[in-house]
Amino acid sequence: MDSKNTNFSSGPCAKHHNWTCPSEKLLGRSHRSRDGLGKIQQTIDLMRKILQIPSDYFIGILSGSNTGAMEALLWTLLGERGVDTFASCNFGKVWTNDIQNELCLKDVRVFTNNFPNLCDTKEVDSNRDLVFCWTSTTSGASFYNADWIKDDRTGLTICDATSAAFACDLAWSKLDATAFSWQKALGGEAGLGTIVLSPRAIERLESYKPSWPIPRIFRIASNKKVNFDLFKGYLINTPSMLCIEDFYEAMVWAENLGGLNALIQRIEENYAFVKQWISQQTLCKFLVKESERAHHIACFDISDQRYQNLSTSEKWDFLKKIVAICEKENTGHDFLGHISTEPHLRMWMGPTIEVDDIKAFLPHMETACKRVLSDTFN
Repeated sequence: MDSKNTNFSSGPCAKHHNWTCPSEKLLGRSHRSRDGLGKIQQTIDLMRKILQIPSDYFIGILSGSNTGAMEALLWTLLGERGVDTFASCNFGKVWTNDIQNELCLKDVRVFTNNFPNLCDTKEVDSNRDLVFCWTSTTSGASFYNADWIKDDRTGLTICDATSAAFACDLAWSKLDATAFSWQKALGGEAGLGTIVLSPRAIERLESYKPSWPIPRIFRIASNKKVNFDLFKGYLINTPSMLCIEDFYEAMVWAENLGGLNALIQRIEENYAFVKQWISQQTLCKFLVKESERAHHIACFDISDQRYQNLSTSEKWDFLKKIVAICEKENTGHDFLGHISTEPHLRMWMGPTIEVDDIKAFLPHMETACKRVLSDTFN
């Protein structure tokens, strides 16, 4: 079986099969013009519709992808009370480091767990602010729901949803401040991110001023005055209108499929095939236990005991050889695990990935693995 798409990167993720270069009519036009502002507002409105974001939540676009969006939330919202933060994945550790060593907050409780497992949620204090990742892009672990977050909380929940937006059914009533990028589930171009704020988050901005200076690029509010123009499409910094057109067109594609439910259905079809494939061979196994396993990111470990006996650096070298074989043969690209974690292979299988492409790819990955095993140990 030949594959139409051999790209399995977890960001930037693959374009959908029917992708074409977006309209260029707004290139060279001001994002503050009637046409530019109109397209930004359409993009915000379509995000709200597809992601089923409540009408009283505020949606804004910021520069810097998910990183810029998350940093804006951390710098403008935290400091009013103690913080609980989940640091079991790479980006959870990044946000924790910023909270402790950049913002220098003192009342911080850090929750960790052994890679690739999620943090235990039982000790979360609803009177404190909470910072967590819905899905760990770098481990393939994900929450299925947010039932563990209390409805009567007094603290804010700040969620990094960059690998969950358009791939998971996010529980917006449990999320007060959410950030995600465009280059994940729908394969949008990088550089821009989204923040989604609940009325409770707006109330925090209007009642609390951080003690530290806020860089302009993060300035959602100033002196307890919220920049509401941001949520009407007036971006803080000049965006790429080509990126906006591209993301808008990706959402039109998603809406035409049937919206969020259709996107999730495509993911479940992909996951079902990969799960079946795992059960029928002995070379690879899932890295994450089923109860915490994301269905839109597959992270694989190599089962062979000879591989398991290798050092960490030797395992990475082994996995890189598998990827190199597939890339040389143009059968699969960018499926090496995140280098900041433990050695593994990682395949994105979000809604822009066709199940036929996965069916075409996995036999090639299996063959490459057998070749490297033979070359290494025979």
